[in-house]
Amino acid sequence: MTHTVDKGIIYAEKGIPETPRWFSDSRLTFQMDENSITQVDYRNPLQSRGNHTIFLQRLWDGFRYFLERKQVVYRLDHNQSKIWPFGLESQCEFEGSLLKHQMFAVADSIVIQLITPADLPADLKFELEFYKDYGLVPVDSQDPRFGSGGAVRTWQEWEFDAANSILLTSMEDHFKEREPEHEEEDIRTLNLERNEEQTAPLHIGISADFPLSYVKRPLNPKYILMSDEMLLPNTCYSFVITFDTNKQNLLVKMKDLTSNLKPLIANQFKRYQSVADQSPVLISPYKELNDFISLVPMYHESCKVTDTPGAIKAKNANYWVWGWDGMTSNYASLYWGDQSFIQEMLQFYENTADPELGIGHSFGHNMSLNSISELPSQSMYISLLQQYYTITGDLQEVKDRYPFAKRIFKLIKTREVQGTGFCESTSLFPDYPLYMKETGHDISGLNNTIFYCAARSMEYLADLAGDLEMMLEAKTTFTNIEKNFLPLFFDKEKKFIVSSIDSETLQQRNSFNSNAVKWENSYCGELMEAISADCLSFFEENIVCKAGLREIPTWSEAYDADANQLHCWWPVTGEYYMRLINGNNRGDLIKQWVGWVSYWTKKLTCPEGISCYIDTDEPDIDRWNTAKGMWHAYSMRGFYQAAIHGVVGVDMEAGGLTFYPYAGEEMTLQGLHFRNKLVDIEMKGSGPYIQSIIIDGQTLLATNKLPVDLMGGEKHVSISVNRVAENQFPISIQTAYGMDLLNYRYEDGIISADVQGSGTSRLKLIAAGRKPIVTKNGISVEVDYDSTTGKATVELELSVGQLDVLEIRGGNLNGAKNKSNHLE
Repeated sequence: MTHTVDKGIIYAEKGIPETPRWFSDSRLTFQMDENSITQVDYRNPLQSRGNHTIFLQRLWDGFRYFLERKQVVYRLDHNQSKIWPFGLESQCEFEGSLLKHQMFAVADSIVIQLITPADLPADLKFELEFYKDYGLVPVDSQDPRFGSGGAVRTWQEWEFDAANSILLTSMEDHFKEREPEHEEEDIRTLNLERNEEQTAPLHIGISADFPLSYVKRPLNPKYILMSDEMLLPNTCYSFVITFDTNKQNLLVKMKDLTSNLKPLIANQFKRYQSVADQSPVLISPYKELNDFISLVPMYHESCKVTDTPGAIKAKNANYWVWGWDGMTSNYASLYWGDQSFIQEMLQFYENTADPELGIGHSFGHNMSLNSISELPSQSMYISLLQQYYTITGDLQEVKDRYPFAKRIFKLIKTREVQGTGFCESTSLFPDYPLYMKETGHDISGLNNTIFYCAARSMEYLADLAGDLEMMLEAKTTFTNIEKNFLPLFFDKEKKFIVSSIDSETLQQRNSFNSNAVKWENSYCGELMEAISADCLSFFEENIVCKAGLREIPTWSEAYDADANQLHCWWPVTGEYYMRLINGNNRGDLIKQWVGWVSYWTKKLTCPEGISCYIDTDEPDIDRWNTAKGMWHAYSMRGFYQAAIHGVVGVDMEAGGLTFYPYAGEEMTLQGLHFRNKLVDIEMKGSGPYIQSIIIDGQTLLATNKLPVDLMGGEKHVSISVNRVAENQFPISIQTAYGMDLLNYRYEDGIISADVQGSGTSRLKLIAAGRKPIVTKNGISVEVDYDSTTGKATVELELSVGQLDVLEIRGGNLNGAKNKSNHLE
């Protein structure tokens, strides 16, 4: 079935593409096929255990709606459909008239509408029906989707309240004691004891904004709600299905819904249309990647829990709110303009944190904590706070959140091992640490690359907060990690880092995991730079397959040990690979990566995990990770920012925009959000070097990093980056994370600029021919030069509010542009 995508909205001339598919908003999620609503999930705030699926179509149909005339029912086909994350709009021709019908998740309710035309045929009614056995009693011990989840469910009979024109029922989950599963394999100890109610009631009502008649079929109980009068032309008719934990509240809610549907639905459309309108647009030769960039912000919006600012479901179906699932890879959210939500998220994780143990890992439906995140992984919060500041410049939010970020950092440091900078804990991921040879005495590569990124961010934030003591502690921490990481983690035979080392002996484990490096910010590149070529070779030889990136090499004992997770690819962890292939100018591998994302975009889904068990470039659609219409939030963000950073070749780090050229296709990214501006970026030419950057008519030479003062002025900024195959300059700036460039000039092989920033910034230079000479405020600084690669590194200590003068002198390069100013 063909479809098109425009600004995050899916269009189909006939039918619903990729069914059955999921629709979601906030606590409510439903699945539908061409005929009926096949499943309804609702996250009851009182439910701490049990199953969140309320209705499930099995033998008997789920919710179906029809036209009816004199006991004959007529199906409404789906034509000219417009598909949103929270529902769809369709048209249907009936006896020469064009009717509109639509279905939405709005206000944690399902709304089904029929809009009649002026030439409506006579004697028609509108009906909704479903079977009694649609209500789920979850007892399937072999399918965790529909198991009891530690509760016994009982249903009350459906009753029609004629006075209120509403069909009512209720169900109750009675919590029971249950045996912990796989207890012998659980070496994590941060689950919390919870004070919970013993039952979770849920009341359900079905009504309409028009008078209803009610019929119950007795043999195979089926309930039919029908308009009591014939349909009128030019009228909108609405069925509403809603939920509440209290019957009286439900009746009030239903009355309010049926009286105010028009503004409620209008506000829902306004909310999503605003996301569509402000989201960046990618124009590239890769159609599906263009579509993906427009779809992701919309489906990410559907994962937000609207009654709790800052909370986001891990996926639009099946999953609730988690810790690292929400915090990681949020450059993406900031790039598409969701700064206010990230501000709310920072507040949410602080407000819900355990006063002693820190940030939650999993949350109950009422936002109580079920478990606590592994300590080093909690440091994602610190990196997120710096990312938020990078994109917004909101210093007040940094000051407000800084005490909590500092508390998390101090908490993690209590687990430091032997002065190494590393912190002990079981790896955050995968979920089966014993298969990865972990014992509970572990230094995890994944956890500690996350923590390294956070320690760099902590130094930066501490400077902004004026906390010199914490600046020094953070620097000592990341310096120790840098000193010890490769000697302790790098396996010289495999030429990759091990998944973990023993925290008591500091010995490596013979266990390898492609997720052992988690790229939370660009500082991670400084930790891994020396082995990037080796690591890329390891990926190519052991990890890359037709379906994507295996988490575990096939030769490992851990591969497929759980017959599920350990043979998959987890896109949220894939940015390190993208940085490797971009940094090593592997346009062929970037194109392969685009193909992986394109495959799932065609399926209109974004998986949590992608099975690499079968050697195929067309992985199976399954019933959990890759179900149609399911969009996993951290996978969306992981793919999204990897595309921006590696396929387009730009990121926004502390210090502004940096470009990453490679031999790839020309493309344009329009409307990237940065510091209250919209940025259009055109990547022209092809190659791993930059000939020039043109910003609003001004030409900039010998730098991949954009001076921040050139971003002033207009609300909309246009940038052209001209990529070439050969180096054009004797000296040029490659990266300078955490450093602002101002008053930049390049002339006769000399770069001069004013610089400012916070904490440690390492200036990375492309210096062909000889070791460059670098001065700061007229005083020579040490330069680490690698004559083999022609790269130089200069470490600078910067302080907030202090402007330093930098001069960089390069050598000679045949054919170089030595006599060009930055303004031409």
